[in-house]
This record gives sequence, C-alpha cells and structure tokens, in this order.
Amino acid sequence: MRVRGTLAALAALTVLVGCGSTDAEEDGGAAASGDGAFPVSIEHTFGTTTIERQPERVVVLGWSAQDVLYALGVTPVGMPSYAYGGGDDGVLPWDDEHYDAAETTLLDTSDGPPLEDIAALRPDVILAPYEGFDEATYDDLSKIAPTVAYPGEAWTTSWEDQTTIIGKALGRSAEAQKLIDDTHAAVQRVADEHPEFADLTFAYTSMGADSLYLYLGEDPRVQLIEKLGFTLDPSVDTLAAAGDAASFYSQISLEKAPEIAADVVIGFADGLTSDEVKAQPVYAQVPAVQRGSAVLLDDQEFAAAVSSVSVLSIPFALDKLVDQLATAAGNARA
Repeated sequence: MRVRGTLAALAALTVLVGCGSTDAEEDGGAAASGDGAFPVSIEHTFGTTTIERQPERVVVLGWSAQDVLYALGVTPVGMPSYAYGGGDDGVLPWDDEHYDAAETTLLDTSDGPPLEDIAALRPDVILAPYEGFDEATYDDLSKIAPTVAYPGEAWTTSWEDQTTIIGKALGRSAEAQKLIDDTHAAVQRVADEHPEFADLTFAYTSMGADSLYLYLGEDPRVQLIEKLGFTLDPSVDTLAAAGDAASFYSQISLEKAPEIAADVVIGFADGLTSDEVKAQPVYAQVPAVQRGSAVLLDDQEFAAAVSSVSVLSIPFALDKLVDQLATAAGNARA
C-alpha cells in the first residue's frame, strides 16, 4: 500500500534531522549549532523575552515542546510528565527513544508549573510556546530564567509556530525550518495519495456520556486534518456559536449532536469506549456514526498523538489514523 511508504518516510525525517546535531552537552543541555547569533528576542503574549546566549540547560512546558527539542537533537533538563497517553513512565511513546531519565527530570504540571522543581534544574531558558499559564505564573517563571510564553491565545499555537519559536530560542532556526518543510512535504504526500479527502467535510469532537465538545479552526489538531485535504464542516461554526465557546473549542448540548452534519467525524471517546459511544442514543443519531464514517478514538496513546501535534507525533498519529480516515471517507461517499 503506497501510504505505508509515505508514513515510513515521515517517521524517518525527524530522526534524520535529529541525528544532524552531533555535539552533546555532558549534563543534558543544548549544543550550539552555529545556526543563529545571540542575543535573540522573541515576542509572545506577555511581551518580549531576550535570550542573551546559547542556552545549555533547557526546561520545556506544555504539550509538544520537548518533541521539537528532541527532533533538533537537543535534550531538555526538564519536561512535563504526561498522565494521559504517557503510559506508566509518563513519557509519550514517540519520545521514548529520545528520553533518558539520567538527563531529563519529569515535572508534574497537573497543578501548573512546579516552580521549585524547575528552579532546582537551574535552567538557562524556559520554553513554553503552547502551555496556557497566566501572567502571574509567567512572572514567577521569569524570575527563574528567561521564559518564552505562547503567542496570542493559549493552547492555539500551531506546531509550525512552536517549531519556529523553539528553533529561534536555541539558535537553530534553519534546522527548525527544515523540520517544518520536510513535515509539510510528507503530510502533503499523504494528501496527494488520498484525493478523496478533498471532497469531504469533517468535524473534530470529544464525545462523553455527559458532555460534547467541538474543536474549532484555531486548534492544531483541526489544522492537521485540514492539511490532509478535508474541510471543516460549516455546522461546526454554527453549533459552536450557539454553545459555550472558548478560543479553540466549544461545549455544545448533547441533544445537538445529531446536527453535526460533517461527512466524517473524528471523535475522542471521553471516558467511554468507541462501542459505548456508538451505543449512546444521542450519538447514534449523528449522521457520520450512522453511516460508519466516524473515527472514534479510545486509545490514550493514539488520542494523545493526534492532540499533541508536533514534528514527532505527526508520524505516530498518521500511521494509525490515515487508514481509518480512508475507510471513513469511503463510507461517507457510499
């Protein structure tokens, strides 16, 4: 099957770029690549952060930031532990081959950034281009080390912008841009192999027994599906406007579920199995569920991969997702 070759190439590209950096820090820091000059200044939602010199000890916060470091051949001294999708050790599966417990401390961020634990790591910089903390937390982090926060709204930074920001902060802008370009090319090859995707609309949802969420166009996971050729269905914006909308999602009433008119629905089975979602009377009335064009995700590693969009998680996600999308697309067109 042709798509398998494309996905294998996609998985390989991040490894190749990561192997391009051969220098290593003895204590798990970032080695200079000669890519950029310092100081560098990076704008974000709380102002501008200036990094005076090449960082050697890097702490990352938020989904995906450590993926960019690893893809650039850099080892963080601290990164979040992931209860969802991280298995028993708190490390996401696409980071397993890179993570070394002797070099990287896992941080419990379930109640926000653990300031004392971060300070103990003596970071030169804290990179958090996606994490959604407030300005007071940013001020506290900045007292520890120069901190790069998210641009614009929290939880909406695209994987491309995360890669660009982190590349600039580490003096590796050219390497970061190559990661972006190669990943775009590989995703585009998948889209080219599935031209049927371009004729269909989709909705991205979280389906629970008592709650229903729609993800909006600002969300990176939605943007990835659009890159594959699908178009966000107009019913998403209509329903979102009538619901309890935030920057990247909207909670809508369960009884509105049958009004999700997308050709294909991608849905997290929130606290349910995929079979339990299909058995819920309200979800059984969703047109995509009725015709078998719904892709329901109840595996945490898989769901985390399509949520935490990055240059490392994209290959992992698409390797499992593309065939399911192709089946859903076929049923939608039947």
